[in-house]
Amino acid sequence: MRSMSLCLVSQEYPPETGGGGIGTQTYLRARGLSARGHTVHVVSMSWDDQDRTYDDHGATIHRIRKLDLDVCGYEPSTYWLAYSQAVAAKLARLEKSVKFDFDQFPEYGGEGFLYLSDTWAYRNAKYVVQMHGPLAMFVEHWNWPEAGSVLDRVGCFMEKTSLQYADKLLASSRHTADYCGRAYGVDTSNAGIVYSGIDVNRFLARSTPNGDERSPRILFVGGLSGGKGLTNLLRVVGRLKTRFPRIVLRAIGRPDAEDREKIDAFVAELGIAAHFELVGYVPYESLPEQYAWCDFFAAPSVYEGGPGNVYLEAMSCGRAVVACETGGVPEAVPHMETGLLVKPHDLDALEGAIALLADDVSLRQRLGQAGRARAENVFAIEKYLDKCEGHYRELL
Repeated sequence: MRSMSLCLVSQEYPPETGGGGIGTQTYLRARGLSARGHTVHVVSMSWDDQDRTYDDHGATIHRIRKLDLDVCGYEPSTYWLAYSQAVAAKLARLEKSVKFDFDQFPEYGGEGFLYLSDTWAYRNAKYVVQMHGPLAMFVEHWNWPEAGSVLDRVGCFMEKTSLQYADKLLASSRHTADYCGRAYGVDTSNAGIVYSGIDVNRFLARSTPNGDERSPRILFVGGLSGGKGLTNLLRVVGRLKTRFPRIVLRAIGRPDAEDREKIDAFVAELGIAAHFELVGYVPYESLPEQYAWCDFFAAPSVYEGGPGNVYLEAMSCGRAVVACETGGVPEAVPHMETGLLVKPHDLDALEGAIALLADDVSLRQRLGQAGRARAENVFAIEKYLDKCEGHYRELL
């Protein structure tokens, strides 16, 4: 089979611009497909004033410098539109020298809005849009942005238009595809489902290191504000500290000053300073050792559209998972097979799940082993890349 040439568009691309779900999957796809002999370019954001191009394990990364708007830019949709125009300009320049078979965009943020709608009738490459979790989902489940706000109306219009002009739709879960279809009135029934991939050779099941006598050791990885579940975990630790006097919760995430202040105040209020540690940001390459530290993983996010990368990482590392039975999570974490699922905001159920895993070593070992097997059989990066290649070749 002939090699393919594709351009992946993603504001986030590690390590410079974060390791969220879209960025992490773009990173894995770019490196993986490059290693298979395909020509891969990535258009991403820079957090400084420099445009630059460099090689990342065979993929060519093009950073767009931080935009200097000629207007105030107080309204986020202004920046969304401006960045979409910057992406379109970058792609137009690239395609003068590179013949792409595919240009791929995330639906979130409408990054491909201007390019897709402006060039669709004259396209040389095929246009692929991957659904990870649309703005409409944030409005409904996290109350951000405010329903009916300018960002809500403009951002959702940009995302809907991007979906309408795609030659092929992909989605990180069946739930996300169906949600986008309902929210935007776009037919997503034939969307290809490509679950997030995980490097099972990096995220290995390892023994818990000696030297930390605290138990149970619970790990949380994710956003420290909003609905990712850290606050509810802190409450449960406060409830369980008498029953489990050596309990400890470790949180991995990048706090801003306001987040840190709120977390510190809440920890003090609950009296759990000796049972909580905030590590802060940890590079993607260093995450496996954090999973190895814990007895089990907990991230009771009130809503996840996709399967949730952190759950896949934890399972790949052989750790049982505690999560909420919402969105696309049950597609990744079958209840009582690789983890325990509870209803969002149900503190009693969350407390019960954590206490059960704390008490029952054999259960968490069984769930962890099953999680590792599921990661290898369903979410391993090679299977992920096979699915991506299959959908691209089908479209070709």
